[in-house]
Amino acid sequence: MKRRLLITLGLVSLLCPLAGPAESDLDLTQRYLLLATKKTSTMQKELSEAAAAGYRILVGSPTSGTEMALILEKVATPPETYQYFLLATTRTGTMQKELNETAAKGFRLLPRTMIAKEQMMGGIEIVVIMERPPGTPQRYQYLLLATTRTGTLQKEMSQAVADGYVVVGMVSRDEHMAILEKPVGVQSY
Repeated sequence: MKRRLLITLGLVSLLCPLAGPAESDLDLTQRYLLLATKKTSTMQKELSEAAAAGYRILVGSPTSGTEMALILEKVATPPETYQYFLLATTRTGTMQKELNETAAKGFRLLPRTMIAKEQMMGGIEIVVIMERPPGTPQRYQYLLLATTRTGTLQKEMSQAVADGYVVVGMVSRDEHMAILEKPVGVQSY
């Protein structure tokens, strides 16, 4: 009985490589790469793997329901590659804090990746991706404005613009969220 089990396990281990790559394996030989998943942790893992191989994000989008998708293009040669950090939360205060913590590490928001994504357990999660280019990047500070009232959003945006911010993106769920940025360490004259 033990011998039969060992032979079976041996045959399975020999045949598994013939079955081809696992579903999560990425084909990093293509010019364009589509990443799509329901889990933000899986997206972060696959995005990091693709970025290390020289890919850069072109655009992101929600798909049906709880899934999100990104299209990347191979543009860089390792080790001079882009790096990415995915932020996902249902709380605007948390997003504001995480935007600035990640920005302090040299990352900048990619507005074309702002997604309002349904969660598997209900609710709508805001997902954004931040990018750090090769070299020494310019640093930014972020301000997230969120309200259901468009008049309030207009007033808050106008004040933020007067304080040196520029609007870089907007995403909506049960409220409108505008994200603004301004360079850190740049003097205005």
